[in-house]
Amino acid sequence: MSTTTTKTKTDTIVSVENLKTYFYTEDGTVPAIDGVSFEVKRGETLAIVGESGSGKSVTSLSIMRLIPQPPGKIVNGDIKFNGESLLIKTEKEMRSIRGNRISMIFQEPMTSLNPVYKIGDQISESIIIHQKKSKKEALAEAINLLNLVGIPEPERRINQYPHELSGGMRQRVMIAIALACQPELLIADEPTTALDVTIQNQILQLMKTLKQKINMSIMLITHDLGVVAEMADNVVVMYAGQVVEQGDVYTIFENPKHPYTEGLLKSMPSAEKRIGKLYAIEGVVPNPLNLPSGCRFAARCEYATALCYDEMPDIQKIGNEEAVRCWKYTHRWEGK
Repeated sequence: MSTTTTKTKTDTIVSVENLKTYFYTEDGTVPAIDGVSFEVKRGETLAIVGESGSGKSVTSLSIMRLIPQPPGKIVNGDIKFNGESLLIKTEKEMRSIRGNRISMIFQEPMTSLNPVYKIGDQISESIIIHQKKSKKEALAEAINLLNLVGIPEPERRINQYPHELSGGMRQRVMIAIALACQPELLIADEPTTALDVTIQNQILQLMKTLKQKINMSIMLITHDLGVVAEMADNVVVMYAGQVVEQGDVYTIFENPKHPYTEGLLKSMPSAEKRIGKLYAIEGVVPNPLNLPSGCRFAARCEYATALCYDEMPDIQKIGNEEAVRCWKYTHRWEGK
């Protein structure tokens, strides 16, 4: 698990407050994000975990103000960056923040990189726009960035196209682009997806090293709990568009409170589970067009009672930094 020491700065860099992002489709309204709140402290790594469809990526796109409109819309809540609301900023103001003060590594480097532009041009673009440097200066900085992220022969690579690089190299290029302006916040959406184990480890170690070098915060979006244990200081667990549990990484792994978090941890493969079937959470995520009135995890929960099916529990603090959305931790609970 992460062994980050006590930070000298403890101020909040990003605060998400009761965020609701809905998509309006022909079939009905999809509450992709439904009342999500959390904070990212300066210099920390916050991991957001959950199954596909839990709302992790929509949360990150909402922070970047990249939700396609239509069909999507942020209908409630606020997103504050260094104390200033991002939702009231103009598109011109957001363009000065994206790629400059907040950067994002997208899931698929092959589709995120432009196939008709050279690597050097794609890295230097944000340097030219945000730092007002000449093309020659920006290309020199692009070479430095490629060297920083561990790509050999950077002078040659800047003149190559994305298809000429391996998957691991393309992912490193995406990181170089994201770090070009030394952002205060790096959002990494499944940064090691589709990479082999060796390259995954190299990418994670690179992110940890660069985080320390430029004192940036990382918001890591993943379904891989092994990556969470390696990288995170704090964890937010999402299910069906809601936060169901949050806390520091040690508490989440050693003493999970929500039944969904318990299930995720039980399903992790390990050396002790080499014999027999791996644990799996029964059932599927509810249809977002037809969400239950009670707890959204109730149909898959071994502890569920009538109360769980009838009413939605609020998320509540159960410690200094811990919070959970479960009836088990209220005075109304009468189950086992």
